[in-house]
Amino acid sequence: MATTTARVTPGMHNPSISAQTDRNRLREAGLRACRPVVRQVLTRHHWQQRHVWAQTHGRRTRQDWQKSALH
Repeated sequence: MATTTARVTPGMHNPSISAQTDRNRLREAGLRACRPVVRQVLTRHHWQQRHVWAQTHGRRTRQDWQKSALH
């Protein structure tokens, strides 16, 4: 959190910096706060189905994929 980072980060001229300054500097550096993505947990069945699909489609060429996309 910006407030925690600002509290433990010493400024160059001031002994402390504000949380807003910290947020601004992080944003300028291209850093954004994000939350982890919640995804469905793959069960053993899901894994097996994905594996079977990969085995049957893994050796297809670009032309094979294009043919199937046209139909």
